[in-house]
Amino acid sequence: MASVSFFVRGKVVDKESTIWAKFRDRDIDIRVPVPYLNCKPKDWKDGKCKIPSKKNHKDDTETINTRLAQLEANIISSYAEDKPELDLKEWLKSIIEPKSQKEEKVKYSDDVVPFIDIYVSFKKDSITEATIKKAGVVKQVLQRYIDDKNTIKKTFRSLKFKDLDNTFRIDFEKYCQNEIYKVSNTYKNLKFLKMVCSVAESFDIEVHKHVKNWKFEVEKSIRNDPKSIYLTFEELDKIEKTEMPHDYLDNARDWLLISCYTGQRVSDYMRFTSSIIVQDSEGRKYLDFTQIKTGAKMQIPLLKKVQEVLDKRDGEFPRKISDVKFNLYIKEVCKIAEIDEIIYNGKMMTIERKGKPKITRKVFGDYPKYELVTSHIGRKSFASNFYEKIATAYLLNVTGHTTEKQLLAYINKTDVEKAKSTAKMFDSLGY
Repeated sequence: MASVSFFVRGKVVDKESTIWAKFRDRDIDIRVPVPYLNCKPKDWKDGKCKIPSKKNHKDDTETINTRLAQLEANIISSYAEDKPELDLKEWLKSIIEPKSQKEEKVKYSDDVVPFIDIYVSFKKDSITEATIKKAGVVKQVLQRYIDDKNTIKKTFRSLKFKDLDNTFRIDFEKYCQNEIYKVSNTYKNLKFLKMVCSVAESFDIEVHKHVKNWKFEVEKSIRNDPKSIYLTFEELDKIEKTEMPHDYLDNARDWLLISCYTGQRVSDYMRFTSSIIVQDSEGRKYLDFTQIKTGAKMQIPLLKKVQEVLDKRDGEFPRKISDVKFNLYIKEVCKIAEIDEIIYNGKMMTIERKGKPKITRKVFGDYPKYELVTSHIGRKSFASNFYEKIATAYLLNVTGHTTEKQLLAYINKTDVEKAKSTAKMFDSLGY
């Protein structure tokens, strides 16, 4: 449950110190100063000023404690209403100092698409590459929506923040449906747009009041989507033992095995070198690195299957290859290894449209499993194969997920597989 508390950092007991706000909710822990409120450490106790009548200035109409109580209530209510997921620190700063950016006296564009670039320029030092990439995707989709509207109505030139009412949302969702976008992706794009709207409001840009009430039941929208695939231990053994006809396929096969036994993203494991291997006092080996996407410092056990790949290559990891080539090669690897079970799922395809440009979309159908293999299958395979075999807390330590909910999105076992796993666990307990 979300909570707000206040503290002072000052060490000099008789010197005024800035009060800080601490916001917590599950795995969130953010601390931001409240620059307009301060208190001497000697007058501070249990998150409040010990002098109930104390004010910052003699002209203040409210005491420090009253303003802190109001600020706490405002943060909690805003969090429940905004449900921010990105730039939480900036969101908290905007609640504590809603007028701080007005002092710049700069008038920013109220056009949605150009403002996304402004958002990125302001946040580039505090957001991840994935968020910047997401901003680019949303910008492109909105621009295509605007272009489509312009072909129908020539006077439709741009999309203003004040135009983002419920009518826009319905029309945008209809456009995305016609363009064969998944409902879950459309919801995620709208959710990102809602977050950008809150930033725009902090710059005094008029945003339609409907935006604040937008709700996105993303989980419900993907409930009936086919689960993404993974490679079982049996299939991995088959891939490992199959002789590859070319060196480049052997190289790609080894990276595929490494990905499935480390549970990392391609952006991380393709950077692995022998220099990241460390050893503890008992001789156990670990991979010590920092995840690109999250910035999380990782130290994960070096499993036997990974060590076997290294032994095969004189202690070194395979040759680096591009993500594009890796995705092509591992499909060929799995085809040669006869990973060809027919599965209903989606794969990216170029779609021809009469009178319209080609589009690339995920098309669902019955495909042999090797056609569905991508660089991310290693992470999904690791999570699915080791789930229920080791404690979830330990599994989170390896994958780097911050919550069990995030991890469960990668667990792609069927109901039958889950039932068998559960039965084996009861067997091991003697029941």
